[in-house]
Amino acid sequence: MKRIKFAFVIHNHQPIGNFEHVFEYAFTHSYLPFLEILERHPRFKIGLHFSGILIEWVQRNHPETMQKLKAMVQRGQVEMLTGGYYEPILAVIPDEDKLGQIKKLTGFVKKEFDTEPTGMWLAERIWEPHLPKPIAQAGVRYTIVDDSHFKYSGLSDEELLGHYLTEEDGHVLAVFSSSKFLRYSIPFQEPEETIKYFKKIASEEGNNLILYGDDGEKFGVWPHTYEHCFKDRWIERFLEIIERNADWIEMIHPRDALNLLPEIGRAVV
Repeated sequence: MKRIKFAFVIHNHQPIGNFEHVFEYAFTHSYLPFLEILERHPRFKIGLHFSGILIEWVQRNHPETMQKLKAMVQRGQVEMLTGGYYEPILAVIPDEDKLGQIKKLTGFVKKEFDTEPTGMWLAERIWEPHLPKPIAQAGVRYTIVDDSHFKYSGLSDEELLGHYLTEEDGHVLAVFSSSKFLRYSIPFQEPEETIKYFKKIASEEGNNLILYGDDGEKFGVWPHTYEHCFKDRWIERFLEIIERNADWIEMIHPRDALNLLPEIGRAVV
């Protein structure tokens, strides 16, 4: 039987200075109901990134949800990612500020969740080739980049089923490709479409890895998505179909993929 590895990563953020009712709306319509569904499906592994400003708000206003999230981290269901604490565009701020922003959020994650993040989320998914050096200097081993960057380098979809290494001035960083197909189909096509796609790219050895990485607000905050994702049970149905196919779809955290799978090669992205 052909098999595939599947990594699922969500990024959650609200800007500094946003209205309190906007934070609360996003929490009740996306972040909380998503976590509650995950809690009922402990075998579904997920990488989660909360910007510092947002996780501070959750800690202050909904400490019970912090406890829920901590429990999922402790049981290995959730991998927490770091990033710029206040969600800056890393490419346009000085390197010392890059380091300070990343280390600040890493410190928060280590203190509150008793885990050291291996990977980081890029704000607005904006990438520049000089970023590996400061990101690696901040203690990060991997980040996630849209597959378009790899394709501009001449790579095809078939060559993006795993991770590459890139470097700047001798500082090496692993980069995972976020699948455009999954970003456009989740949650806007029926879950069965994802299964069909996975069957096309699965392999006999089972070492092909596909990664989904996108904004958590797509699940409940975007127009009409609350009804679609929660009232019409899209998320629940998606998790259920992945679980039903667990004999050939293996959920995996990106940090574990780094240790289990060799890099495909070196890339300039």
